[in-house]
Amino acid sequence: MVKKGLFISIISVGLVFLISTTSHAAAKILKFATAISPPFTILNANQELQGFDIDIAKALCEKMQVQCTFNNDHFSNMILSLKTNKYDAWINAISIDEYHQKDVSFSKPYFSSTIQLMAIKDTTFNAAPVEIKGKTIGAEENSCFIHHLKNAYGDTIKIRIFPTESDAYIALEKSSIDAVIGDSTTLMHWRSKQKDSKKYRLIGLPAKYSNLVWHKYGIAIAKDNVELMKKLNDAINQIKSDGTLRELVKKYFGN
Repeated sequence: MVKKGLFISIISVGLVFLISTTSHAAAKILKFATAISPPFTILNANQELQGFDIDIAKALCEKMQVQCTFNNDHFSNMILSLKTNKYDAWINAISIDEYHQKDVSFSKPYFSSTIQLMAIKDTTFNAAPVEIKGKTIGAEENSCFIHHLKNAYGDTIKIRIFPTESDAYIALEKSSIDAVIGDSTTLMHWRSKQKDSKKYRLIGLPAKYSNLVWHKYGIAIAKDNVELMKKLNDAINQIKSDGTLRELVKKYFGN
């Protein structure tokens, strides 16, 4: 009888452990990182992360049936933080490009936009090589924009790198640089929030630089995380097919 009771106790402990570990696995938290880049990522008055990318990530987490956390970090930390598993994924209006693909993998695209320059309105130069020669262009650290500028203009321009987009905007306000390069949606959003929004103008890039004109956004993850890649891509397919993505685009960018 003692042996039987002991056997039942062992089974009971085993079941508790199994239930505990199963619950733990089911409750796995997916750690997203992002950096402030309105309207994609915004820090509200309560220090909470909001924006288009945050809503996209929340919708994907719902489809994947996982809990998600969101962490505000510097974009320059993206690659290292994924390689060291500090975060599971980065969502931050990140271009799917050959430069970042050397170090991280990307989900299928969930949004696309154009790249433009923004300058003070009183200036007259455009983005043609002969016009932009000698100008100083600001770009965010570790962004694809740096590589695109180098490929398009070589050493005919000066590229000044900033830790964040906000730092580049401040330099433009002070006329410390001639222009900022960035996503057109982000540039237009920043301009719309300025008291003197008419002070700034957007400059389209020459059509021959097709790689500069249009770019697609994906979610960055560690290269060896095949399981997460499949889950993200399946979830992206779902929010596209059920209209969730379309509604979020409409919410933030209109029709």
